[in-house]
Amino acid sequence: MNAETILQILEHTSAYVIVLDAEMRIRYINLALANRLGFETSKELLDRCWLDFISDELQEKIKTIHRALLTSFKSEYNEFINEVVSKDGKAVNIRWVNTAINHTTNWTFSIGIPEIATLADKSADELRSHFKATIKSDRTMIESLKAHIKGNIQTADLPDTCDLTSE
Repeated sequence: MNAETILQILEHTSAYVIVLDAEMRIRYINLALANRLGFETSKELLDRCWLDFISDELQEKIKTIHRALLTSFKSEYNEFINEVVSKDGKAVNIRWVNTAINHTTNWTFSIGIPEIATLADKSADELRSHFKATIKSDRTMIESLKAHIKGNIQTADLPDTCDLTSE
């Protein structure tokens, strides 16, 4: 499977997919997540700061999570649920599986699904099993994308649009 095919799959999946750079700028976002955020195309979101879609109360926590992912492939935040707010103010809780793409470029890859109300009565283990089953078939795709991106990243000319200086 070539990189173009993988990107086509990512673009057409109903799961939410996002790649962030070290400053939390959006480097890739699929159409499902772009639409959920209230945008018609993914291109409208490229170079935007991901924190624009996180409530003020959660921004410091999300910065902490992002830094943790960048410093360790195994992080307590490899699986995480957080609220994301669309441009019209509608919020949704998304269950994410997160990973660093590599430690040279400091980009992260996340794939998520909205928390489903019908699963609200499930235990944490049942939810985790459900989510893992949902993405199990995508594991090869994710690894292939990581390998492709790892060899093709260019960050030298990217503007600094997000401030991650506060701890």
